[in-house]
Amino acid sequence: MNILSMFQVSYFLTLVAFIIQRTHLLMALLCLEGMMLSLVLLIPSFLYMTSMINISAIALIMLTLGACEASIGLSIMVNMSRSYGSDLFKSVSSNKC
Repeated sequence: MNILSMFQVSYFLTLVAFIIQRTHLLMALLCLEGMMLSLVLLIPSFLYMTSMINISAIALIMLTLGACEASIGLSIMVNMSRSYGSDLFKSVSSNKC
């Protein structure tokens, strides 16, 4: 199996898990992290195979964006669990916004 197809399969599996896990915010955040990790591995390896230059800069930018996404998601989850007592999506009503 080609390494690019392995990363693509891992991306789509985490996408399916993200669609299925709609009840808990923590599981959705873990699926998003899995998607980001597979993209961090997929895009530089694709660029390496197409002989693009400056692969490390793209990987570093993607890792930085992934860390920012993780910190924002964690702060939202902490805020939800302090306000509502759990990380369930059904405990949050969109009418309260």
